[in-house]
Amino acid sequence: MKHHSRWRHGLPSCGQRPVRPRNRANSLLTEGVFDTNIDTSREGRVAVALWREWRAMLHDLQKVGPVWSIVRNERSVLAVQGNYPELTFSADERTARAVRGDSSLLYQFDAWRQAVACDTRCCCGRVYGVEFGNRYGDIFHKVCLAKGTELSAFIDWTQVHQATGLELPIAAEVENREGRSLFNPLPAPGTLLLPAHLLRTVLICATEREIPLEVAVSAEGLTQTARMEITRASESHGWLVFSSQNRSLYVESEPAEWLRVEPGMLEGESIWMLSLVDEEGRCHLRVHTGLDTLDAWNRLVQERVLVT
Repeated sequence: MKHHSRWRHGLPSCGQRPVRPRNRANSLLTEGVFDTNIDTSREGRVAVALWREWRAMLHDLQKVGPVWSIVRNERSVLAVQGNYPELTFSADERTARAVRGDSSLLYQFDAWRQAVACDTRCCCGRVYGVEFGNRYGDIFHKVCLAKGTELSAFIDWTQVHQATGLELPIAAEVENREGRSLFNPLPAPGTLLLPAHLLRTVLICATEREIPLEVAVSAEGLTQTARMEITRASESHGWLVFSSQNRSLYVESEPAEWLRVEPGMLEGESIWMLSLVDEEGRCHLRVHTGLDTLDAWNRLVQERVLVT
């Protein structure tokens, strides 16, 4: 795999790199960072502009240690904890896939536009991480440091991947979300569109019945899929929160869209697939179960969704 050198494209060599006082912008994250890359316009947040070389940037995230990998859209959020995975790229490097145990990530880099490293103050202290934005200005992917991560490794990563000042500007795109892909396959014959609030019932009942779920959250540029054996369900600030070991799923409490219920096949067996979709048919969240609990899942969908 080809990587850029530590200081390339006009950046100084290691012996000449800029050194900042540790209290620069009141954040350790700005050590060794150019003034032009530092943004303090939002109260309680220091951001460092990063270089848009996705392959090298994501590869080096593996060296940081445990992180929360978060994919989000307007209606749902899926967070998975662990070391950032190794990516397998397509020949043209426009797409990539990463598999980490029973979770995976599918990347579509044509939609990626910007990234910043962040130091954000909150009620529980400081949160360090990276935010990735797509062509519509949405923050669709976040990588946040978890317990056990060496902050010094993330500071070094930020120094290496800060913007060079030589990046070509990206013209702002007119927002036209009707063309956004997310994952939007044609619905199968027999598909039903039902009120979205039924998803809440299904998720809570699956938690009570201890049915593990296969969950996928998609945004423009990235889809994350994970298996969850939910141990706790709660509600906070308008979101339903479902937690399992090293995973969390957030779903809007009262989504205004539709629940798409469609028949599918899983290793030759019939299964009901549930998707939270909007008026354009774009899918924000997809839920089903695995082969080992297929019968219990189908009964749940029949009892709580199809008979209403």
